[in-house]
Amino acid sequence: MTHAAGQAAAGRTSRQAVGRPPRRTTEARARRAAPAAPAKRLAEEPERPTRLAVVIVVPAVLALAVGLWDLGGPPPWRDEAATASAAGRTLPQLAHLLQSVDAVHGLYYALMHVVAGLSGAGEVALRLPSVVAGALAAAGTGAIGRALGVPRAGLYGGALLALMPIFSRYVQEARPYALTVAAAVGVTLLLLRLMRSPTSGVLAAYAAALTMLAYLNLFAFLLAGAHGLAVILSQGPLLRWACAVTPALAAVTPLAWLGSRQSAQVAWIPRPEAADVGTLAVRLSGDLGGATGPGVAPLTWALVLFGLVYAAVAGVRRARDARGLPATAAGHAEATAGGRSERPWAAGPGGTPSAGAASFGHAALVRLTLPWLLVPALVLLAASWAVHPVYVFRYVFCCVPAAALLAGAGLATLPPGLGGAVLTAWLGLSVPGHFATRGPDGRQDDPRPVMALLAADAKPGDGVLFVPAKVRKYETVYPSVFGRLRDVALARSPERDGSFPGREVGPRVLAARLDGLRTLWVVGQTGKTAMPARRRALVERSFAPAGRWTFRGMFVDRYDRYDPRPAHRSNGAGVGK
Repeated sequence: MTHAAGQAAAGRTSRQAVGRPPRRTTEARARRAAPAAPAKRLAEEPERPTRLAVVIVVPAVLALAVGLWDLGGPPPWRDEAATASAAGRTLPQLAHLLQSVDAVHGLYYALMHVVAGLSGAGEVALRLPSVVAGALAAAGTGAIGRALGVPRAGLYGGALLALMPIFSRYVQEARPYALTVAAAVGVTLLLLRLMRSPTSGVLAAYAAALTMLAYLNLFAFLLAGAHGLAVILSQGPLLRWACAVTPALAAVTPLAWLGSRQSAQVAWIPRPEAADVGTLAVRLSGDLGGATGPGVAPLTWALVLFGLVYAAVAGVRRARDARGLPATAAGHAEATAGGRSERPWAAGPGGTPSAGAASFGHAALVRLTLPWLLVPALVLLAASWAVHPVYVFRYVFCCVPAAALLAGAGLATLPPGLGGAVLTAWLGLSVPGHFATRGPDGRQDDPRPVMALLAADAKPGDGVLFVPAKVRKYETVYPSVFGRLRDVALARSPERDGSFPGREVGPRVLAARLDGLRTLWVVGQTGKTAMPARRRALVERSFAPAGRWTFRGMFVDRYDRYDPRPAHRSNGAGVGK
């Protein structure tokens, strides 16, 4: 009995020993040696979707608010008049137009044709797509920062972009440049996805987005070169990136060829001067320049430089610490950062940045945004100096989010109190620019005083002459004003002619049409010859100048017909007879 009981007890003890894990295994010792996760960090884990919403929603709401603020206030200028003219045409008429001019804006005009069909061709309706695009661009800027593991930089960068005066200048305009910025931000997000997971679907999406970007603004395709440099600096999948860019380049080539055949439309662009480089620096950093002064530009560049210095110092410290780590510790740190410490975009499921990504996020942000900020602008300037002038700031407006992200990264590294003070100062400096871009001097032209003058003084049946003929685009914007007047020089309408100015009559027909007119109004653009010499001589045979009014970018001349009869003088006795 005693022996059997002893055997049974030993068996139970043996089975318990087999079924129960040892108290101190290697795994337990590792857990014990590892530092415990702070309770605050564990409590914050469920809030990741909320932080994502903040990083994206706050910049988008700010951009919407700024874009909708006095949306109808800025006067429509000559390029917006071209948008209104194109949007109001039928699709065959639009195709006819693109065969001769503005083929590079064909995709945008097609979109505006749909918008005009749904909500009319008023200036506010045509500007709304740009406002929506501005909100998407600001939200996407925040998403880029989060994808790189620096969500605070993304939040600040998206907010700064939304509040930049130069940004509100273009999101309140019925032109394709705000849509171009949104597309550039979207393409950059796809680039980060491509470097994280270069699948065939991602490559195809990136190629399609690059193509759409170029069809919104041909010069914005220079962003592909900036992306290539970013991939090289980050040791990313360069070959797969090139495989995505190649079909996009093939798809864009026909547009580039057609645009080169219409190069006369950019013949007005002057060769850039040294002062243009300074203006470019001011505008890239978010301000308008010109009469408003540098505005936010000095503070923005200070934040950009601070962010660059911070990233450089952090990189040096990281390299120094890596040299002092044992091999096993270095391997553990590398694995913690997502497999490779230099690739913080290797996010986890759902796009959440992997652990340790924030340690390298500033360096990754610099490698991405610095080429984005510099390459398109410098290439366009170099081409304008060496080959043919094509540089206009709005063609490189898509680079502004890069400056906003760099400034946001610099702001994110400051202590909270100092960062709040700097942001408050930045907002104060931005206010004059916002008011300036919404005022009468916010655009190249101010047609509203012209229309007020014609509405008050021109009588139904008076003649109107446009100098140059492309000023006729304003007939679409102000039909109630010009519908009462006789367009004495028009031979074929712009819609039938497939152009913006239409086709005009010769001197004999014009002379016949001037007969019987009592008053002729000449509406033109300042900086242009008032009228060709032969046409002026023809007008002055029968008409005498009766007044001239000059406004921002435009002028109005009034001509009254000579009255060969002597002036009738009355002493008042026969009044009413």
